[in-house]
Amino acid sequence: MTANRPPVPPEPPFSVRRPFLLLEEGVTRLTITRHAQQDYPTGDVFDFSQWEDPPLSGLGRTQAMALAAVLGEQDVDVVACSTMRRAIETARIVGSPHDLEPNIRPELVEIQSYRDLEPGIDPQSVVDPEEWRAREAAFTEEVRWDHMFFTESSAEFRARAVAAVDALVADHEGQHIVLVSHGGVINAYLADILQIRPDMFFLPNHCSITEVLVKGDRKRIQSVNERQHLHTGILTN
Repeated sequence: MTANRPPVPPEPPFSVRRPFLLLEEGVTRLTITRHAQQDYPTGDVFDFSQWEDPPLSGLGRTQAMALAAVLGEQDVDVVACSTMRRAIETARIVGSPHDLEPNIRPELVEIQSYRDLEPGIDPQSVVDPEEWRAREAAFTEEVRWDHMFFTESSAEFRARAVAAVDALVADHEGQHIVLVSHGGVINAYLADILQIRPDMFFLPNHCSITEVLVKGDRKRIQSVNERQHLHTGILTN
C-alpha cells in the first residue's frame, strides 16, 4: 500500500524557501566531496614532490566506496575532478555505480604549495629560521596562503578555484554534478560565497559531502562537511 503524500501548502509572501532556490526549476545541484585519504609519504626527510600527488591509501579506497554507496542511491549526471591521482581514483569509484567516467579538469587542482621551489630542496633549508617561524605562526592564526613560501597567493588561488568551479557549473547547468575536490578548493569556493577572508575556515573530512545549489549568480549553501556515511573507523581528515 502506498501512503498518500500530504498536500503541499502554499508559499507565504516573502517565502524563506524561495531565496534558497528550493522552489525553482533549472537549478544546478553541486555535490562537492573531498577526495579519499591519500597514501602519505613516510620518510624522515620532507620532500614536497612526494606529498604533491600521491595515490589513495587502502583506507582511502574504503572511504571512497562508502561515498559511492550513498551517492549511488541518487541521480547523478556528471562526476568531475582535478588531474591529481587521489581525486581521479576517488572519482572513478564514485562514478562507477552510474557508469560515469570522471570529467577531468586541470584547473581544479589543489593549492600549489611549493610551486616555485625546485624539486628535491627542503624549503626550510633556504629560508631564514626566524622568518619561517613568524610566517608559520601567522598562517596558524589567519590560515592565509599568503603566509606560506613558494606558493600561489591567496587571491590567485581563490580566483582560479572559483573560476574553475563556476565553469564546471556553467557547462552542466540544471544537472546534478558530483565534484571530487580538495580541501583548499572547497574552502575557496565556499569562502567566496560567504565573503570571508580566511583561505581555510574548516578542514573537510576525506569523502565528506558539501551541497550547493546554483542558478545564475545565486549560490546557496545547503550543507557543509556531511559525514554520516563515514563511521568512526574510517573518518579521517
